[in-house]
Formats: sequence, structure tokens, C-alpha cells
Amino acid sequence: MTTQHQYLDRYPITPDSKLLILGTIHPHDVESFQIPFFYGNKNSIWNLLSDAFPDALQKPITLKGVLTFLKSRQITVSDTIVQCRRQNPTALDQDLIPEILNHDLVQQVWQSKIERILCTSAFGKNNAFKLFYENILGQKITRAIRADRNMLLTPAIFGRTVLVKALYSPSGSSNISLSKHPLYLNNRDKYKGSSRPVYDFKVDYYREQFSM
Repeated sequence: MTTQHQYLDRYPITPDSKLLILGTIHPHDVESFQIPFFYGNKNSIWNLLSDAFPDALQKPITLKGVLTFLKSRQITVSDTIVQCRRQNPTALDQDLIPEILNHDLVQQVWQSKIERILCTSAFGKNNAFKLFYENILGQKITRAIRADRNMLLTPAIFGRTVLVKALYSPSGSSNISLSKHPLYLNNRDKYKGSSRPVYDFKVDYYREQFSM
């Protein structure tokens, strides 16, 4: 099964953007998406950001609402993979076999005002941070980067310092592992009365990461 990216050409990085959301590639079956856009499937990052910024991104989630939200906050979205094969018919990064990477990212980021790149997956073989930092930029992920989950790029790469950070995944499937993470455990008392404590923690986390 070969997946060709459907949104990279239609929605390139906007020149006035200051924050980039960077993923891998959308699931194969885009016909089932809630909206025809990055993370257009149900229970995606847009629900998290809507709950984090309810006045700026109202529900129900629509393409117009997402695009208005992004523009108002100088946020743009892109992915690291242009084309891939899938070992299994899932949306998991571990099942991807990248065939064409999005090397146009380098020039597009250079020509923008981006100060922060927030990757929606971290250091696994086909994760966004790994593909961008090592396979596209040609840098090496160190133990310190893995521990800190971020790296401040020098001006030699994009003409200015740019922070690249690995977010905790917006995917609902990440909630189980996040529920055992020290970052959540150290704050879980705050969510004692919640029926979905890990999700509410993630909403607060995303609000912090996306506040300029």
C-alpha cells in the first residue's frame, strides 16, 4: 500500500508563520477524514487545541475554523514524508516505510519566520523528530536531546535560532503510556475529579506549548 501526501502542495508553510506543527504523513484513507486537512481524522490534535483554546477554535471542528485559528496565531502545518509504503494498513509510524522525504521543508522554513517546530512524534525510526532532525537536516540525535525532548538549532541552519521540540503525541493511543509518565504523575492531583484526567492534562500541556 503506497500513500501519497494529499496536502503538502495545497498547504505549503506560510511565510509569516512563527510556529510549525510537524508530523509524518496522514493515514492512507483520507476519504474518511472529518476535515480534508492535516490531522483531519477524528480525535486529532484539533480537538486538543479546541479544548485548549475554545474561543479561538470552536466546535464542531471545520476546515475553515482550523485555517482561521492557524492564521490568527501564525501557526502552520507540514509533514516529513511525501510518499511512503505501509507494512500494515494502520496509521502507526512504526508501519511506515518512507520512500520520499519532504526536503522542501528546509527552504520553506528558511523563508518563513518560524521560531518553534513542534513535532507530533519523537525519536522512533519513522517518527517526525527523527526524520526531520536526522534524515532531512543531517544532524545527530544525542542522549541530551532525548532527555530534554528538544534542540535549539543554530542560525547556520535557518538563518536564526529555531527550537525543535518533540511533543507528547496528540493521539489517544498515547494516553496509556502518558498516564505512567513522571510529567503526568507529578501533576495528577490537579485532575483528581476529572473523568478523563490524562486527556485534561494533555489539554493543559498543549495550551502551554502553543501559547506564544
